[in-house]
Amino acid sequence: MTEQQKIRKFESDILDIAHINYEFYQYSEDVVIPYLLQVYGDTERHRDNLIANGQDAHNVSIYLSNMIHGIGHCIRWMLKQNQPLHRDISDESPRQLQEMAADFLDWGTGYHMIAQEFVTWSRGVKTAIFSEENKTITFLNPEGYNYSSVYDKQLLYAKQMQVVYYSYPHEEMESEYEEWLKDIDFSSPPIANHIDWDRGRDSKSYPLLYRKMCEILFPELEEITEFDGYNLRQLRQFYALFFLNFHFIRWTEAVLDSKSGKNLSFGSNPLYLSTNQFENLASTITGLPKKVVAAIINDLTFNPNTFHTSVSIQPLILSSSGTYYILPNLFSQLEPSRMILGALNKGSKKKIYDKLINLIEKCNLKELYNSVKDVGSWTPYLEKTIKFGGKQIHPDLILINSDDRCIYIIDYKHFIGPISASEVDYKMNELKKGSNQVKNYIELFRKLCKIGTTNIEGFATYGLLITHKPLPVPISDNIDIPILDMLTFKQKIASIKEGKGSINELMGIIEDDKNHENVFTPFENEIKVGEWKIIRSQHKITQSK
Repeated sequence: MTEQQKIRKFESDILDIAHINYEFYQYSEDVVIPYLLQVYGDTERHRDNLIANGQDAHNVSIYLSNMIHGIGHCIRWMLKQNQPLHRDISDESPRQLQEMAADFLDWGTGYHMIAQEFVTWSRGVKTAIFSEENKTITFLNPEGYNYSSVYDKQLLYAKQMQVVYYSYPHEEMESEYEEWLKDIDFSSPPIANHIDWDRGRDSKSYPLLYRKMCEILFPELEEITEFDGYNLRQLRQFYALFFLNFHFIRWTEAVLDSKSGKNLSFGSNPLYLSTNQFENLASTITGLPKKVVAAIINDLTFNPNTFHTSVSIQPLILSSSGTYYILPNLFSQLEPSRMILGALNKGSKKKIYDKLINLIEKCNLKELYNSVKDVGSWTPYLEKTIKFGGKQIHPDLILINSDDRCIYIIDYKHFIGPISASEVDYKMNELKKGSNQVKNYIELFRKLCKIGTTNIEGFATYGLLITHKPLPVPISDNIDIPILDMLTFKQKIASIKEGKGSINELMGIIEDDKNHENVFTPFENEIKVGEWKIIRSQHKITQSK
């Protein structure tokens, strides 16, 4: 048996069935799912305490993100369960059930991290060393990649999303929440039983929140854009009002935590409703027809048959008994554009999204063009067709600065951050392709005499890749074309408008980005699987500026 076959045998005979050894797996899914959500919610509510006690905020966020993916694996296992051994929980205390749930979710989280290693190994990205004697499988990162960039991009993305979150009308919402809080009977939990679910529609903060969603959820598209069962206006309305109500629950939990500590019967309790009840509630919250909310709910419902989906993009969980479970704490934390886009890409609406992507890309390209058209003496070209040697090329954006005798060739990729190892692999390859394409453009441009009316002989030619969002993926050392996200590029353009506005100045600013602000140290992490250990390489932040 080859080493590869031995690893595959371990995967099928040990790794993929390890969950059956956990006590909580023996219970009904309708017992397990709400407790899994509660464990996550309670852990997340301790975030500030963990950080205050010395944990790095970024590392805590990564851990919580892995927990979310772990929930998804636990749910898949439960929904494939043939017959639970235990349905009655009357002999178990809530504390015992929470401890079993935490133990089960801890394995789901570990399984998620191991699964990422197996996926990248199976795709040839990583290598693995199998030791039957030591009962270890060690996964090795490929050489020749910049791993610090992964973590820098994660931090950058988190910072950008934090800015977006802080731009919500929090002051107006919290002012109204103070009034809503007066209706909560704290002697009769849970919170959800005391909420007037339709009052958000008439609140002062809803129109402000809706306008914010117009900036976040597909701002490139008309509000009448159809997604088969609902349009974009209805989707924005759905999310804005769900967020307004669910964030109120999260806010109330924080109020209770500040007064009474974390162990409260009110806190981190998921909603659980039949499908009909949930659709009725969604219609009450949003004011949308039941048929419309049912279509949106369907797209946001976790699909256990898709291995690479996640609760982070499909946060509504439907058990095989027809019960929906929703953790308001979790829903209100998820970044809406990533959630909605991911849900559409993973579900039945992918064909619809694929038809819209070209329009979305062109709108973003136009936005990039508008950001540079008034800079100094630059001459910008948007998707200009260049003919050479019987061939045609059309780079997304060309910037010419005659004063500097420089040309900047830019290609735009409408990429967002990956949520699975398979997406990481795909985007790593796409970045290589994009880099090679830009390099080919550069070589061709060096042979040209003119672009439009500008003589470009002897001009220095440079390239740049722009992605829609920061991409936390390993970048090959062979890629010498800089890669920036769209927002960062626009910020750098704004900064040079105050100076000469030269391409050399822009390049200098971009080069400075390669000097990472944060220092990351590699270390080996072990995850136990029965008698075996999976050893994987990770990085932790050791210096932050």
